[in-house]
Amino acid sequence: MSRTIIVGVEGGTSSHDAVLWAAHAAHDRGEELVLVHATGFPTIAVELYDDAVQQGARNLLAQEAQRVREAVPIVPRIVLDPRRPAHALCDRSHDADLVVVGSHPLTPLERVIIGSLSYQVAAGSFCPVIVVPHLPDPSATRVVVGVDGSPDSVAAVAFAAAEADRAGAELHVVHTWEQPAVYVSVEYLAGGFDEQMIENEQVVLAESVAGLAEQYPDLVVEQHLVQGQPATALIEAAQGARLLVVGTHGRHGVARMLLGSVAHTVVLHAPCPVAVVRIR
Repeated sequence: MSRTIIVGVEGGTSSHDAVLWAAHAAHDRGEELVLVHATGFPTIAVELYDDAVQQGARNLLAQEAQRVREAVPIVPRIVLDPRRPAHALCDRSHDADLVVVGSHPLTPLERVIIGSLSYQVAAGSFCPVIVVPHLPDPSATRVVVGVDGSPDSVAAVAFAAAEADRAGAELHVVHTWEQPAVYVSVEYLAGGFDEQMIENEQVVLAESVAGLAEQYPDLVVEQHLVQGQPATALIEAAQGARLLVVGTHGRHGVARMLLGSVAHTVVLHAPCPVAVVRIR
């Protein structure tokens, strides 16, 4: 895997913010930054493409490259790809460390017909994806990560801890629990069901952060056990955060193109940049 961060360039405010987020990340990590604009036309069509339209695509890439150079002292590589955006970015994710995309609201009809680019890339990428609805507040000092005890959340915690340590931020680890819809146990009737459930979930939370103190001795880690729906709790916890991290299932084949329900909701509604991490 090359040390490369790829960012999709579409134009518009969210795309501009994604480019700036990726530029700072590439600079901080010492990695190459690649700006990719995908036209969505097959190669044979591009050859017949109107020169003015092609020049417009090149101008867009040149403008974003200039924006990068003004923000950080790096020179990005630019790529004009004739494929559809999601295909182009997911294909290039095989050899990347990160893929970064913007996020913009879709109409209900657009969601049904094409889905959002951010969703398609987050679901289909082979490396972590950062979805940037807007740049975080420069004063934001928290990285939030959701955990559930699964291998996917182990990968999410590892990614979140590294990002928080690199940024000098606090790591806030959130685990949620919900009461079962139907209670039939004697323990519940005796009033001890919730207490036992909370104890069990506290163990899951503690195990999720095991080893972080040794690996990152200067990292401040806060644990939060929250009763409620996972996606709602994570979105609330991410208010004012610099980054929200979620894991998603490391599926193969067609199933890879689907996000879990929590990751899906978070990508659509998070108030800050979201990292979607899966096991490679």
